[in-house]
Amino acid sequence: MRSLLDRIYRISGALSGIGIVLICVLILMRVVGRWMGIVVPSSDDFAGYLLAASSFLGLAYTFRQGGHIRVSLFTSRMSEKANILFERFILLLASVLCVFLTLKLIDMVLESKEFEEVTTGYVPVPLWIVQAPLALGMLIFTVAIIDQFIGSLFFSERIPESDEEKLAHQESLETEVTDVAKGVK
Repeated sequence: MRSLLDRIYRISGALSGIGIVLICVLILMRVVGRWMGIVVPSSDDFAGYLLAASSFLGLAYTFRQGGHIRVSLFTSRMSEKANILFERFILLLASVLCVFLTLKLIDMVLESKEFEEVTTGYVPVPLWIVQAPLALGMLIFTVAIIDQFIGSLFFSERIPESDEEKLAHQESLETEVTDVAKGVK
């Protein structure tokens, strides 16, 4: 199960990256097209759709890699046990909020499909196609949050730290070791 979830998170992250590359291609096409007198219709619209899709599809992968912003101002001053309890509370709260947002996004996609809504602009696109990656990305992120919450409860897993947090933690430990070696308390 762990390898399946990790694979889903990686695929979601890869799709997010592909979306960013496609945005670059669209912008390049528009710039080159302008030099050649060719108009690329709705390129701004499609770049916006890809940006939204990339943002949502990248949430779970970024979370699992420790890339989300964490405010450690308070948690760094907590005891280990208090920190773990606080982290579990935050994961529970995030799980509830993510489930709510996922359900609302899925409802939005289904409603857009039911009413056959289309985007505005030169190239009309069924709105549900534009919205579906947002709902999918949020669903995968919700699974990642719940996965982390369950891991925290039953396997004592911690939220992954960013590289900067790991480095700061390592430097703090090195300072403590140096102080102990010098006899400073």
